[in-house]
Amino acid sequence: MDPQLDKMLATCDAGLLIGDPALKVDSARYHTLGYHIVDLAEEWIRFTGKAFVFAFWAVRLAALREVDSAVDLAAVFRKSRDHGLQAANLKQIAREWAPRIGISEEDVHSYLTENIHYQFDAGCLEGLQLFYRYAAEIGALPEAPALQFAESLPQAVP
Repeated sequence: MDPQLDKMLATCDAGLLIGDPALKVDSARYHTLGYHIVDLAEEWIRFTGKAFVFAFWAVRLAALREVDSAVDLAAVFRKSRDHGLQAANLKQIAREWAPRIGISEEDVHSYLTENIHYQFDAGCLEGLQLFYRYAAEIGALPEAPALQFAESLPQAVP
């Protein structure tokens, strides 16, 4: 279905929103209407005590063979991340995306700086591996292949 919660709830027992549409939901309104709102990451952490990984950058080994060996692809990804996290760039991202998403610049900035963990550290790896294991146990996903890293995991950010 389209990511419109009212339409989902009009015909279904539950709705699932991810990404930008989830940021626009007025949780208090739905609580008042008697709905139970669940944040997937909060529930995962409460249930497992592990990090919840929504997304990560990954590259197929076959694609790596096509990259010039002089290019440090991991460094390119890190540089891109670090560039986006610079204060001036965060401000610009918030300014550009607030009207697109339909929330305030302050909310976009807060989401980007307080809700997202930008390091794929050992805790994230443990949570992701546990997710894959549980998904395979219930038949939702095939057993995940072992993840391979171009370098050792970065240190967690304090």
